[in-house]
Amino acid sequence: MLSEQGDARQHYRQFIEAFEKLNPEEFELKRRAMDVAFMRQGVTFNVYGDSQGTERIFPFDPVPRIIPAQEWATVEAGLIQRITALNLFLHDIYHEQRILKENVIPPFYVLSGTGFRREFMNFPVPKDVYIHICGTDLIRDKDGRYLVLEDNARCPSGVSYLLENRRAMKRAFPRMFEKIGVRPVDNYPAELLNMLRHVAPSGVGDPTVVVLTPGAYNSAYFEHTYLARQMGIQIVEGRDLLVRNNRVFMRTTKGLQPVHVIYRRIDDDFLDPTVFRKIQRLEFLD
Repeated sequence: MLSEQGDARQHYRQFIEAFEKLNPEEFELKRRAMDVAFMRQGVTFNVYGDSQGTERIFPFDPVPRIIPAQEWATVEAGLIQRITALNLFLHDIYHEQRILKENVIPPFYVLSGTGFRREFMNFPVPKDVYIHICGTDLIRDKDGRYLVLEDNARCPSGVSYLLENRRAMKRAFPRMFEKIGVRPVDNYPAELLNMLRHVAPSGVGDPTVVVLTPGAYNSAYFEHTYLARQMGIQIVEGRDLLVRNNRVFMRTTKGLQPVHVIYRRIDDDFLDPTVFRKIQRLEFLD
């Protein structure tokens, strides 16, 4: 927000002008109101093994991080390039493995990795898309360059909190958004649904899409239900689905319904006990 000399950076000046009109008491009232709204709406996450209680409000900072449009254009282009490269990398790893044969990457690092699934070798995926949703963690160095910490490419979570944070900010500081000209994010659920429908089997005019959740005790369960509601699709657990003749069906009150696309929010290890993580069955004797 501020330069080393303490001056407001150009893209923060309008924000600071609007923000300085609030006194500390007004700011604190708005912050508390947002916390109460988050709790009432269930915008929480679960913390496993915490003696203070499992349900917490997602940490929220009412002071936004503003990225100028020119900077964002560079970040956006870089992220598109990066996820394209990651998809091509995974296609190679699970097919020709040229990158390993030519020793660009030593095979040991890939073949011994916990995320590498030998069962997936030579398996054709719809539209050749391996990473449908990617959560990339970014930082900035002292020179202002954006750097990538990691890519969460399997079951990334957190976008629901972004959407709710933006909604809360617009309610608390409506004039700021009007003056500064912030790009919207509320089209995310629609874009997500379009992407899921894109990978549906060919020839299906109106594919049925579901969100597969481990259940209410998962740390990101709020997000699972939130996204399903925003997309207008069903949320299911494993017991709600069955396979017949290599096709997936969903149990409904009207009988079995075909499922064409599953947005799974379950890690590989817990997806199929016959292939991945084996489940120990305990028998209790009287």
